[in-house]
Amino acid sequence: MRYTLFILGITLGFIACKTSVASIPESEIETATESAPLVTEPDSVGTFEALDTALSFAGIWVNEGYVNDLHITQSPRLCRADSISCIDIPARTLMVTRYISGFHDGAGDIVVVKNGDQYLFTTPDLTKKNVDTIQVLSPTRIKIRNTYLYKLGKGDVNKSDWGILEELLFSGTYHFEDGKKVVFGENDTIIGMDIFKRYTPVIDALAEEVENDVDYIEFQTSADKKETYGYKFFMDTLTIYKTKCLQQNARTHACTFETYGEKMYTLIKEK
Repeated sequence: MRYTLFILGITLGFIACKTSVASIPESEIETATESAPLVTEPDSVGTFEALDTALSFAGIWVNEGYVNDLHITQSPRLCRADSISCIDIPARTLMVTRYISGFHDGAGDIVVVKNGDQYLFTTPDLTKKNVDTIQVLSPTRIKIRNTYLYKLGKGDVNKSDWGILEELLFSGTYHFEDGKKVVFGENDTIIGMDIFKRYTPVIDALAEEVENDVDYIEFQTSADKKETYGYKFFMDTLTIYKTKCLQQNARTHACTFETYGEKMYTLIKEK
């Protein structure tokens, strides 16, 4: 298999929404960044309440800069993936989660705690080390450090990409040039596209076994068989390609660089 995304040993169980961050005017969008330091003066945040309480902002959150890049480029390979690329905020305080960096690496365990009217991330032992304040700006927008994150409508950590690309990029109704309809469902199902039944877009480029200039998508044809293709979006047109090897290791003959090959399908996304 070409790739393995981050499940990271945690079983927290990684846009077709009506209101998308990408729809906000560019002048109103604050750029996400990873440059802000952690809070290093724990005494300044008061006393933690070791209270088990529900979190109204639970769910899968994705770096807003990534969401905006994806809206512009339509290519995961060309999008930024900062130190906080995404996070699954649990349903309650004191439940363990992790920051995910680059859609690949997990950081140390953290928990949400309530501190008066504030919500904070800290270590599970509640020692007040490496405290990060969580600012809830709206039902779909939060700020951690200097990083803004957008909430998915239907993310799922049981999927290899947490359902991020399904919701932000693929989900919707398409048609072939002859008018035949194809539906990419938010639940990763496909209707109307030959023998393909399910799809999984690749979000973690570091998991690829070879260098490439390809955005990959994996199609499931049966319960135990999958096929990997390349894809490109251009505006409302989605093109699916076979891939081809341009460079091989002289000793092992393993492919070391892969690119787009034969065009297989052209689909037009309906508004």
